Amino acid sequence: MKKVLFVCTGNTCRSPMAEGIFNKLATEYGIDAVAESAGLNTKNDLPVSENAVKACAEIGIDIKGHKSKNFDDCNPDDYVTFCTMSFDHAEALIERGIPRNKIEVLCGTDHGVPDPYGFGLGIYRSSRDIIKRSIEKYFSKMRQNIKENEDENSQDE
Repeated sequence: MKKVLFVCTGNTCRSPMAEGIFNKLATEYGIDAVAESAGLNTKNDLPVSENAVKACAEIGIDIKGHKSKNFDDCNPDDYVTFCTMSFDHAEALIERGIPRNKIEVLCGTDHGVPDPYGFGLGIYRSSRDIIKRSIEKYFSKMRQNIKENEDENSQDE
């Protein structure tokens, strides 16, 4: 099973929402992958933001048990893709030795997914929706690649 790591700053808002959304949609889309998440500048075991929990619960995703994890405590070899919330996060991963071709930036704006930390539920909803749309596009691309590979294999037979 493929593993994807969502990366943001604190691993208490955006990346936990992305992890929950990804895992739910992977099941719905029939994608053989699972997501985890981590923060570049966080302490381990911090609780997820209350508004992130609420925003995800509104779409049937339970992330209330999530605890933060620092990226430096992850084994990069465990993941096929690293999805970041911003281009700055992507650059930080490159500086840590992650190959550029293994990094995807989820984009809602030119600067990635807006950080809702410290804002109200409405901003969390907006970030959640950007994340969800980005993951749906990512899955569509994955499904297309799988289909193309299957078509190539059937032509070779």
